[in-house]
Amino acid sequence: MIQIKAVDAENVGEVCKLAATVDCLGPAKCSAGCNAAAIAQASFHRDMHPNAIYHNHTLLGFFLYQRAESHAEAATLCRFMVDGKFRQKKLEKEALDHVVRGLKIQGVKQIIALLDRENEREKALFVACGFHLTGEDNHGAHYQLEC
Repeated sequence: MIQIKAVDAENVGEVCKLAATVDCLGPAKCSAGCNAAAIAQASFHRDMHPNAIYHNHTLLGFFLYQRAESHAEAATLCRFMVDGKFRQKKLEKEALDHVVRGLKIQGVKQIIALLDRENEREKALFVACGFHLTGEDNHGAHYQLEC
């Protein structure tokens, strides 16, 4: 069973240790510090929300979304990753489906995800979860997908 918990003082260290290697949502290829950088960025923006993803009480991933109070019906998924050791268990789709359902329960009607153009694996995952390609960013570096 997938559960979501906000990143807090109890789990931040473990979240920062998660390793996706190259398969991670975000503007740069993932390294060991990607989650730490995302959490640090969120600390300066109150509309960014870092969350840990658990499966049966075991930490398996991380996601960060941005949702402005003035546009509460829309959210941007800035980062989504599942630790590489859990990919063999095929938990990525289950985790992403859970994240999407949770956002919709909160009243979000539009979810935009920005994915690295070179990461076809992540693109396939998001399409399998109901997202569709809506374009590219101004620099052509990211796909924009919407659900």
